[in-house]
Amino acid sequence: MFAPTKQWRKWHQKVNVTQKRYAVASALAATAVPALVMARGHRIDSTPEVPLVISNSVESTTKTKYAVSLLKKVGAYNDVEKVVNSRTMRAGKGKMRGRRFVQRRGPLVIYANDGGITRAFRNIPGVELANVNSLNLLQLAPGGHLGRFCVWTQGAIEKLDSVFGTHTKPSSEKTRRGVQYRIPQLQMTNSDLSRLINSDEVQSKVNAPKVGTAAKQLKHNPLKVASAMEKLNPAAAAAKTRATEKQAAAEKAKAAAKKAKKSTKPKIAKAQRALKSKFHKDMIAEDADAPCKGRD
Repeated sequence: MFAPTKQWRKWHQKVNVTQKRYAVASALAATAVPALVMARGHRIDSTPEVPLVISNSVESTTKTKYAVSLLKKVGAYNDVEKVVNSRTMRAGKGKMRGRRFVQRRGPLVIYANDGGITRAFRNIPGVELANVNSLNLLQLAPGGHLGRFCVWTQGAIEKLDSVFGTHTKPSSEKTRRGVQYRIPQLQMTNSDLSRLINSDEVQSKVNAPKVGTAAKQLKHNPLKVASAMEKLNPAAAAAKTRATEKQAAAEKAKAAAKKAKKSTKPKIAKAQRALKSKFHKDMIAEDADAPCKGRD
């Protein structure tokens, strides 16, 4: 193979650890917003709550049939049926490269302790599993789209405070160079901009609207707008008329001269042909009258 892929090619891009943690925290927050979850295409109409939290006894389940019955009981199996119905053949040469089919993403089951839960849920189409201690951004926001439908165990949802921390205390597990990680702080406690602008505190500092100010007039190009040129130069219209008339007269005179020249050209050509014929006859006559030098 010519120029094959090499091992030393730059396959990955380094990202700051804090930046990755920021992205994971943001993706986790988006999973708790029903509007974002539904906008991503998940079927959560039958689920009692978002995020969906189930008991820790599920972590010890080892049978797939029990896992399916659990999803049906909590109303999350509609999302699995969506995955099953979306399975189609891939368009392209990927069919020959071990990825023959494509399908949608289903629920993401997040657990704290693996007592057999991975074995129970791994064969359900579209369902993925993740440990709360090692959450993957590609699973929380596939394709860069926030709002993955997550099913949490009670132990996993309770452990989030120690893994990522809260707004009042830092994380007890994530550190960076001896500094404990803190989740991103809110920059605005109220994001309702219309309410902020119309509040008494803001309006008391805003200048009052000016009354009686003349509106700005649209400027016109005098070279394109006749009325604007007339204001600048009242004689411009008359000068333009004279220039137009002069140009029309010049064009008329040029056309007449061209026509006259065209009409006289055949006469001149006829006279030239007559002169050429006369010159030719005179030359022949002179040759005939000249004495022959070779005769005695």
